[in-house]
Amino acid sequence: MASPFSPETREATLAALPAAAFDLLVIGGGITGAGVARDAALRGLRVALVERLDWAAGTSSRSSKLIHGGVRYLEQGDVGLVREAATERSVLRRLAPHLALPVRMVMPTHGRAGHAKLGLGLWTFERIATVAPEERHAMWSREEALAREPTLDGTRLHGAATFIEYQTCDARLVLETVLGAHAAGALCVNHVEAIEIAGGEVALRDTFTGRSIRAHGRIVVNAAGPWVDEVRGRAGALAGARLHLTRGIHLVVPHARLPVRHIVVMQARDRRSVFAVPRGEVTYLGTTDTDHGPPTDHPAVPGEDADYLLDAANRTFVGPPLARADVVAAWAGLRPLLHEEGKRPSEISRKDEIMVSEAGLVSIAGGKLTTHRRMAERVVDLVVERLGRVAGACRTASVPLPNGGLAPEELPRLVERVRARLPQLGRSGAERLVALHGAGIERILARALASPAAGEVLPGGILRSEIAHALDEEMALTLEDLLERRTRLLLFDPGQGLACAAAVADMAAARLGWDRARTAAELEGYRALAASLRRFA
Repeated sequence: MASPFSPETREATLAALPAAAFDLLVIGGGITGAGVARDAALRGLRVALVERLDWAAGTSSRSSKLIHGGVRYLEQGDVGLVREAATERSVLRRLAPHLALPVRMVMPTHGRAGHAKLGLGLWTFERIATVAPEERHAMWSREEALAREPTLDGTRLHGAATFIEYQTCDARLVLETVLGAHAAGALCVNHVEAIEIAGGEVALRDTFTGRSIRAHGRIVVNAAGPWVDEVRGRAGALAGARLHLTRGIHLVVPHARLPVRHIVVMQARDRRSVFAVPRGEVTYLGTTDTDHGPPTDHPAVPGEDADYLLDAANRTFVGPPLARADVVAAWAGLRPLLHEEGKRPSEISRKDEIMVSEAGLVSIAGGKLTTHRRMAERVVDLVVERLGRVAGACRTASVPLPNGGLAPEELPRLVERVRARLPQLGRSGAERLVALHGAGIERILARALASPAAGEVLPGGILRSEIAHALDEEMALTLEDLLERRTRLLLFDPGQGLACAAAVADMAAARLGWDRARTAAELEGYRALAASLRRFA
């Protein structure tokens, strides 16, 4: 049984790093690095995983939060990618059903020929991807489409094609993958930066205290996402192909302003497909695909990108037009793609690429949230080969994630159980908790029932026991860690978690030993971040 993923475990890990001899040291705690660390640890390799900020603090918490089955790749004629995406989606549904919730996607059609073509495409997809009968597509007439999704503008509407996609919480998927690596024996530590890399020797710095630590891995994997080239530079290995970062933004509006019942595919003015996705009290719109310069921790949301999405929504839905003033939050993520000369952002390949430097640094670019497990498997296969040792076969498709281990049909019963035990949460609060925590909800429930204070619901709909759990068992070390990536309030609470920020900061201060100045700085930093996500560059 692994120790709790606590601040004390982090300290013990930092103390253990210099003396340990690792087969593999992974830099970058997004979905790629987490997937590589979990796979390698499950094969019996000695693994360390370090992350400069927090788990999923970069691109991996800023996706569209959808696990695509591969329909979109059929149009490109990439049958292999269709099969891989569809297979990986069903693997995730098995390993962690709470992180792969089926949702209906509605694609409006505007003519008989387009309607028939989409129907044929979805029929073909289901033959290639082996889709369960209850998840097969349906074609709606104009009348059915307007009855089932009344937000649609019926002016030019012919009907709609509908099919099932899966919704996830990307940051929680990364965290559970890191927890899976930890449970398999990997030493995982966040808020630690790799300053210098010389062969297998890596100089690290604790970003809280500034202390220096050295660690050694026989192989170093660079999974730093948009910062892959920065890490290659620190290793003196910046030769050959370079990254081309593209930016994808999302806007959040109150659900009352865009009360969609399903995910709706919108066609933007350049004919790209973008989405409107309902999630609790909000609807979010995304995404864009534009060039971005050097990487930043919190990429700004340009006004023209926001207008592009608002325009797509106003072309698709009835009701008062959406405007910038309706946006209550936004986010921008950077895609770490490999540069292809002469190609526009949306034309650059999303396939993952593995680059090995002369000194042996293994760097990964590209890839998708949906297919991260297979990407990690390919990386670890290469690592095992370069180590020249016999390791076990990849086990990541069969070992459930730590809060998985439930059958999909058990989730509604779990929601009802949480509702019965914590009526103060209401149905939506219970559904939110189960979607974030899966089977792990039992530990939060036990805390909440232990004392009236722990069961208190804070503004934004979160439990005090949820914050206590994140501080004790999820290596949350800043206010942003808690309110952005553990609870998701920054993005999906219409008030961005600002109403409970002071109470949460007080809990964190008590658990982590912050003084008054540190607590004030955390609050100030979080409020500034929240304000920046309501402004456009």
